[in-house]
Amino acid sequence: MRFGMHLSPVSGPQRGHAIGCKALQIFCGNPRGWAKSPQDPQRVQAFRRDVAEAQLDPVVVHATYLINLAAPEAQTYKLSVETFLDELRRAHALGAAFYVVHCGSHKGQGEAEGRRRLSDALRRADREVPQRPEILLENTVGTAHSLGTTFEDLRILLDDAGVARAGVCLDTCHLLAAGYEIRTREAAAHMLDEADRVLSLKRLRCLHVNDSKGGLGSRLDRHEHLGKGEIGEDGFKALFSDRRLWHLPAILETPLDKPDDDRINLWKAVELAVSVGAAEPLLLAQMPTGPVEAIEPKSRGISAHRVRGVRRVPKQSRVARSKGKKAR
Repeated sequence: MRFGMHLSPVSGPQRGHAIGCKALQIFCGNPRGWAKSPQDPQRVQAFRRDVAEAQLDPVVVHATYLINLAAPEAQTYKLSVETFLDELRRAHALGAAFYVVHCGSHKGQGEAEGRRRLSDALRRADREVPQRPEILLENTVGTAHSLGTTFEDLRILLDDAGVARAGVCLDTCHLLAAGYEIRTREAAAHMLDEADRVLSLKRLRCLHVNDSKGGLGSRLDRHEHLGKGEIGEDGFKALFSDRRLWHLPAILETPLDKPDDDRINLWKAVELAVSVGAAEPLLLAQMPTGPVEAIEPKSRGISAHRVRGVRRVPKQSRVARSKGKKAR
C-alpha cells in the first residue's frame, strides 16, 4: 500500500517527502470558496517538479467543499458544475491521477432528481474535459438527503452516468459511520465481498484512511487520529490484512491538532500496515522517528525540512508574553 496525507498544495510535496509519504492529496484552490485565482504556470511547473523529486505517486485532488452536484437550486448547481469542471482542468495541469468528489445532497427533492443532476455533471465532464484525472465518487456517512452512502447507490450513480474513467474512493470513517462493520478480519472481508458483488472492486481506486469519532452506524462525519477512534488499531489491522486493498493508494485526512500530527498519524498507518504484511518494513526505516520542522511557504527545495529530536515550541506573541509577566 502507498500511504500519503492530505497536505498543502504549496508545501505538500516537500512536507510529504519529509514525513515519509508515498502519495499526496491536495486541494487545487480555496476549499471553502467559489472564486479561484488563475493558475500560475510557474507554480504549476514547480509543483510537478517537487512531486517528481519526492517520488509521490499518485497525486489526488479533492474537490472544493462547496460543490454539490445534486443541488436542486439552479444557482448552486450552476456554480457547482462550473467549479467542478474548472477543478478537473486544474487537477490535470497539476498532474493528478484522481479527482475525489462527494456525491452531494438532493436537499429533500428526491434521490432520483439528485442522481440525475450528478449524472448530468459527470457526462459534461466527460464531454468538455477529456484530458482529466479519473473522477472518484466518495462514499458518505448517510446524513439526511445525501447520496452515495451505500454500495448500491454508488453503483447506480456510476451506471447512470455511464462515463469512462470514473470510480470510487472509500473512506474508512464514512464506512463505519454508515453502518459497514470493518473492525475484524471477517467483517472487513465481508464488506469487501459485498462491495465486489454490488459495485465491483475494479471501481475501487483509492482509500481515505481515517479513524472515526462516531461508532458503527452513527452517521457522524468526524475524523479521528489513527488508532484513537472507534475503528482503533486492531480495526485498521483487520482492514489492511485483506490483500485486495494492497495495490491502492491510502490517503490520510486525520486531524492536525498539533504541528506534528500528520507525521505521527502517517507513521501509525504504515506501522499497522507493516504488521499485517500490507507494506514493506523498509518503509518504516525510511520514515523520521521524531518531529519534523514546519516548512515555510516560500521554501521550494525538499531539503527545507529538518528532522528534530524535540518539538519546536512556537514563539509567544508580545501580548502573551506581557500577560505572562503580569501573572508572575
